[in-house]
Order: sequence, then structure tokens, then C-alpha cells
Amino acid sequence: MMSQRKPERRMRVRKKVDVAPDTARINTNTAKELQIKDKLEIVIAGKKKLELTVLPLDDIPPNEVHCNDATLTKAGIADNSIATIRAA
Repeated sequence: MMSQRKPERRMRVRKKVDVAPDTARINTNTAKELQIKDKLEIVIAGKKKLELTVLPLDDIPPNEVHCNDATLTKAGIADNSIATIRAA
């Protein structure tokens, strides 16, 4: 039996100093579309993976994920990187 693949989308990852560590802010509608409930996974080039707690907000652009500056730096992810986002 084939497992159902989670919906995913290529999105821009932005470094923000006002986001709590280990948290990702994402647009509310984008979270619904990707079926993200509480945690999301950021995957860059199939190698770098980061799992973060989700905070859905209406004022985040639909094609962006806002993450803590230090968390991304520690994971080796640059500001404005394009990543695959899906439910963790």
C-alpha cells in the first residue's frame, strides 16, 4: 500500500530576530493548505533539515516562513533561502 505523501511547497525562509527560538511563523492559510498542525519541517537541498513549532499568523506573506535568526544560523541556513516546507 502506498503511503499518502504530505503536501509540501517551496517557500522563502526569512531570518527574524523577533521570532522565538525553535518556532516558525507561517501564514494561516498556507498552514491549512500544507496540513501543518503543530510542527513543520524545513528541508534545504534535501540535506539540511530543521523541525520547528508552528505559529500561524495572518500577516505573514503566504510564500514565506519566518524563523529565529540564531536558530537558522546554527542550522547553516541563510536568510532568503528557498526551502521545501511540509508538516513534520
